[in-house]
Amino acid sequence: MKILNNKLSKVVIVMLAIFSMSCGSDFLDVNTDPNNPSEASLNLLLPAAQVSAGFWTTRNVQENASAFIQHYTRLNQSTYNITGANFSNDFNSMFDQALKDLQTIVKQGEEAGFKGYSGIAKVMKAYLYMVLVDTWGDVPYTEALQGEEVLFPHYEDDAAVYDHIIDLVDVAKADLKEAIENSESPVSSDLIYGGNYSKWVKAANTLKLRLLLNIRLVDAARSKAGIETLITENNFISTNADDFQFTFGSSVSPMNQHPIYQQEYIPGSKTQYMNNYFMYHLIAKNDPRLPFYIFRQGEDADLDFQTQPCSQRSDCVYGWLGGQEPSNGLPALGAAADGYIGRDHGDPSGIPGDNTIRATFGVYPIGGSYDVGPSGGERRFDRGHGTGAGIMPWLTNFHVSFMLAEAAITLGTPGDPLALTLKGIKDSFSKVEAFGLAIDPNNAVAMDQADVDDYLDAISDSYAAAGNNSQRLNIVMTEKFYASYGNGFESYTDYRRTGMPNDQPSSLAPSGPFPLRLPYPPGELSSNPNAPNPVPLVSEPIFWDAN
Repeated sequence: MKILNNKLSKVVIVMLAIFSMSCGSDFLDVNTDPNNPSEASLNLLLPAAQVSAGFWTTRNVQENASAFIQHYTRLNQSTYNITGANFSNDFNSMFDQALKDLQTIVKQGEEAGFKGYSGIAKVMKAYLYMVLVDTWGDVPYTEALQGEEVLFPHYEDDAAVYDHIIDLVDVAKADLKEAIENSESPVSSDLIYGGNYSKWVKAANTLKLRLLLNIRLVDAARSKAGIETLITENNFISTNADDFQFTFGSSVSPMNQHPIYQQEYIPGSKTQYMNNYFMYHLIAKNDPRLPFYIFRQGEDADLDFQTQPCSQRSDCVYGWLGGQEPSNGLPALGAAADGYIGRDHGDPSGIPGDNTIRATFGVYPIGGSYDVGPSGGERRFDRGHGTGAGIMPWLTNFHVSFMLAEAAITLGTPGDPLALTLKGIKDSFSKVEAFGLAIDPNNAVAMDQADVDDYLDAISDSYAAAGNNSQRLNIVMTEKFYASYGNGFESYTDYRRTGMPNDQPSSLAPSGPFPLRLPYPPGELSSNPNAPNPVPLVSEPIFWDAN
């Protein structure tokens, strides 16, 4: 109930703000019929749909995906102990809130001839449907979002829904280009791009790149041809300022902060651990993003038997980073890991009273605090410098570079994979740095250029030493994995498609197989007679997962 109340409060404040701004807009001046509410309705529906999309794509689906692929960890998720009930709110709300509103915008926008509105709504609808298919497989599409006209929509084959989505992106692009050509007034209530239709076209092209790349294992010819056409068009998201993402607020009353900030930055409240595999490699590579990604609350000296990670096990791969040599032959980190207190993937040792000492989320991407480290021999424990105005980075400039690098290696599309990979890393660095400096200016410091150069040189050397395309692809996907922190859904999809990064340890105590899809909510299965029957197992891959 708390989650839903937070969500509703966000919608209310956004809608009130947009309503107050829209009263004097030029756009509303063209409405000659005061009894026709279509324009005001669109102006309010769009931000409500975007808030809903931002919230629900950041919650349980994203958090579970992040645990599956080891950005962070939580006992049930890292042991794969999940049920459909875990995802009822996310599944239902994407349909009943975000997609329902977007479909209304599409319908009213087309009827009123507002191509900007319909184009924006179609891009967002396509993105959300991609999330649904990549997560659950078969979902309702053609018969969905019809209200009382179709109470029990049929589920369609996941591959067929992907075809619908790709077609929808093309239609959205056509709408947006028509809005540009007709100099249609910008949609002032657009929370993503402020009604900039050119940026929405870039987002549509980037989304189509993402869709086409994801089908490369099942239809390589279509994937390659489509990606080459997009490369020729050369109109992807190309700067960090153009990133397709949702930005949360810093308000406490009503609450509109990043959902994970709400969980982790409340005194006495913690739901996640940082993953030791993830932190180990950030530390070992001297990744400049480390103090932006991870915030240390305590020192290793604060640990005792009850709070020491893996205290009740002998098979942990990484264990206690600062005081235990990894069991996989990697070198111990020693003092460099002081305070990075996390958990191995699937460690079932139990949860001690360690809320105040375990490592937690930093300033990026949830709007928390930058890690200042030891200062005068004492570590800073306060977490009051962040704002909670985090982001959900759906599709970004750095994603484009990594996707094009993967396509070049696996499909032979144009582009230098190493140059693209290095660009993706640099764009990730600059995005994380700029965000951290803006959110926590009293503590955050710019990345050391020597560390950045050393990191890039190491990647170049590793790529040159790679003996085959599989090894080269693993470098690309590994770097994309570390850049995608904050959007575990993307890394979860990448991992299922490629099996990379290929050095991730297995869960220490799996209660089932690694989930290749999420289970459907039980309420949907019981209430809709046209839901899948038999219900697919979580071990059954989505259609594009042909590993």
